Amino acid sequence: MKIVSLSFDDGTIYDEKFIKLLEKYDIKASLNLNSGLNDFVWHLDGKPIKRLNLEESSSLYKNQEVASHSFSHPYFSSLNDEQAIEEIRKDIFSLSRIFNRKINGFAFPFSDEVDSKIELIKNTFDLKYIRYSKIKNSYIPQDRYHVHINALYNDEKIYDKLKDFASNSLDNSLFVIAGHSYEFEVNNDWNRIENLLRYLSKEKDITVLPLEDSVDILFK
Repeated sequence: MKIVSLSFDDGTIYDEKFIKLLEKYDIKASLNLNSGLNDFVWHLDGKPIKRLNLEESSSLYKNQEVASHSFSHPYFSSLNDEQAIEEIRKDIFSLSRIFNRKINGFAFPFSDEVDSKIELIKNTFDLKYIRYSKIKNSYIPQDRYHVHINALYNDEKIYDKLKDFASNSLDNSLFVIAGHSYEFEVNNDWNRIENLLRYLSKEKDITVLPLEDSVDILFK
């Protein structure tokens, strides 16, 4: 099976429009949320970016995978082991309560993974996978706790990469596409992401699944 997973971070107000597009094309993505940043606002290129209040928006994510992105989105390289565990513990606890489901995945904030932290998280929490932000060409992750990204959603060669992926000879393989829904607004990329979702929904050689299901197939 050739699996594509969409893994998008941060849970901003633009997830509302993004999820409508996902549902339009019957696609389930992995959405990585920070439960400690409800209503937080920052600015990018002069545009305000606001985090959703997850307590008030839980129904929005009912058909999508919800994964942990840490409680407060820190640089994990700046945390000691105790702080790193607490960031994830609090987030998983809060997300589990808000969405009334088990949280199976964790995605590192920023491009700030530390191998020792991956081992720490793997050995501390009952997770199906850990996603980090390195971009690699491989179609099989090192293991379920080192799930890399294959392309950002706005990669100019993403369709060529997806065609190469769809023609690979592996029995099971994974192509992870990442980004943030606020980028669609800031970069005027709503047509770009809709075109990508349309393409994925029609490509017969590709199956689109959230990461929690993808790793079960790859590492069964």
